[in-house]
Amino acid sequence: MKKSILVFFIILTSFQGFCDAFVWNVKTGYPGVGRHRSSGIGIGKKVYYGLGHVSSGAVNVGFQDWWEYDPATNSWSQKANYPHQSHGAVGFTIGNKGYMGSGDSETLGAVTDFYEFDPIANTWTAKAPCPLSNDGHVSFAINGLGYLGLGNASQLYSYNPTTNSWSLVTTAMPGSWHGASFVLNNKAYYLPSYSTTLYMFDPATNTVTTKAPFIGVGRIAAAGFSVRGQGYIGLGTTAFDSPNDLKDFYFYDPILNMWDTIPKSFPGVRRHFVPCITIGDNVYFGTGTNGTNLADFWAYEWKVAVGINEYSQTNSISIFPNPTSDFINLKINETYIDKFLTIKIHSLDGKEVITENVTEVNHSIPVSSLPKGVYLVSLLSKQDIITTKKIIIN
Repeated sequence: MKKSILVFFIILTSFQGFCDAFVWNVKTGYPGVGRHRSSGIGIGKKVYYGLGHVSSGAVNVGFQDWWEYDPATNSWSQKANYPHQSHGAVGFTIGNKGYMGSGDSETLGAVTDFYEFDPIANTWTAKAPCPLSNDGHVSFAINGLGYLGLGNASQLYSYNPTTNSWSLVTTAMPGSWHGASFVLNNKAYYLPSYSTTLYMFDPATNTVTTKAPFIGVGRIAAAGFSVRGQGYIGLGTTAFDSPNDLKDFYFYDPILNMWDTIPKSFPGVRRHFVPCITIGDNVYFGTGTNGTNLADFWAYEWKVAVGINEYSQTNSISIFPNPTSDFINLKINETYIDKFLTIKIHSLDGKEVITENVTEVNHSIPVSSLPKGVYLVSLLSKQDIITTKKIIIN
């Protein structure tokens, strides 16, 4: 019994170690003036960053500069300026074009302007105005449509680039100034400011449901992003300016509907108002403020932490269908077949429910007798865990 518990603990630790494959790396700093309420989007393999402002006492300076960051060369190049000064503008990417709008302007006030950015032509083109002005909205793109809203009202709108038109899609989530969001599996997750209630919006059914509550302290102007199937929320502030700024990060697993802390703490300074951009398996962000306007730039990188051998282990087994109700098929990487393989399936309470030896590339396991729920499937060579994956039995 003690041995079984120990094996499960190792398996669970191995699974939770997913995020441990990431590392934090400081990059070439943002070339513009340190600032906050910047805006950013990712197009292809490049990050685009800019806008924002500096505000302190009587000083209130807005920016419209726009820069391209190339992760491959860790370098910046300046692009065509945004059409006017703006801070708190939000955007999304559809295809090979970026879209940016709303926000506040030092010269124009709250704006509804909305633009398309073409990185090849290096041009901004005016599009149908946003239905909502002011800064503090969330934005994201799912299945060819962009979404924007929830900053100063409970309204979320969709944008169709083909028809260049906006449509109201839901008012079922509370508006909150500078909430946080991320997208997983074509669904958007939204955490309102100062709240721990996590909402999931499914545009396919136009429904909103609540998920496992956020385990961090409620905050405003937090950073949100998704990468490799997990959602993340961190940074932000409990009340504007240091010492109330935060630097903690948490990740959300949509299959387990569970939050946990990331194993590697963010090594930079505390801050809020930070746009995050995901490019492939890596996330990039910078600027922000904690009373001091910042111009540093960071990456949360998978490719640096994971070597060739580790990567091959994570791809050592494929499991399908998932979710399932009657059986699972396993496809084992043939390089592991001569290593005395065993498959172990554990329930989340630590009970070992199935153990089978594996001698061929293709292996099938009946699971219809197991109760519905989430299970951990582990591939072991003798007692060494090669990889662990989740399955859902429904």
